[in-house]
Amino acid sequence: MFQKIQHIGYYTTDLDGAVGWFEKSFGAVNAGGGPMQQSYAVPSGGRNAYVRFGHVEAEIIEPSDKTELTAGRLAMHHVGYVVADIEQSTAALIAKGFKFAGDSARTNVMGQQLRYFDSSSVNGALVHITQLPASSGSEAAGSGIDIDRIVHAGYRVKDLDKAIAWYVDNYDGELIGGGPSRTGGRNAFVNFGNVQVELIQPPDTSSLSDDVHDMDHVGYVVGDIPTCMGGCQERGLQFVADTPNTNSVQQQVLYFDTETTQGSRMHLTVVPS
Repeated sequence: MFQKIQHIGYYTTDLDGAVGWFEKSFGAVNAGGGPMQQSYAVPSGGRNAYVRFGHVEAEIIEPSDKTELTAGRLAMHHVGYVVADIEQSTAALIAKGFKFAGDSARTNVMGQQLRYFDSSSVNGALVHITQLPASSGSEAAGSGIDIDRIVHAGYRVKDLDKAIAWYVDNYDGELIGGGPSRTGGRNAFVNFGNVQVELIQPPDTSSLSDDVHDMDHVGYVVGDIPTCMGGCQERGLQFVADTPNTNSVQQQVLYFDTETTQGSRMHLTVVPS
């Protein structure tokens, strides 16, 4: 059902500044946006922009209510999964017990049809399914850093085994690997459809809720990390190490230094062939 991750959505206190950061740091193109009405996902309303770089997209949202946001920081807000037919997918997911916000799908400024899950049925997270328009208008512009796709969104969870079971049972997922993490906790990778999620149980789970999965990071797929590093560094981005590490599912991974990514965790990834 799930074909790919269309985008990660971020909250910001300064839409123009955040768009400018993506343009400078990734060579992104502002593909469109505008005012946002009050909605389930953005209760206060606000304004947004869709930026595209390589073959991926990010949605940047400046809500009218910024009281819990930090200036100069990107806060992960939601993930959008692509489906072939939003009405058929909605019906199939409702039949499996999922709930949705609102009565029907809506069409955004990019011509994408989308519908948010009720967060109570997806571990307290904000997630929407997306049907892309038939035209090429929803494809990435292909500018800037050569990023091929989003490999996964990562979530911090209180109970890793429970989280794995949820994805396996509800999304027909397949656990493909995991184990001790470099930070002292545990992690797992679950594939469902053509997408993946990384689940992370940190060493200290006292701040996490039993029933809420907290967004942690995004992984961007590139052809070669050392080659891509140079282009990123020329644009002002820095990394936490000089070379990537290889995780339990044989992906090469290198995180950006969050001091250069507006506080948001992102990594470059080379997937095994």
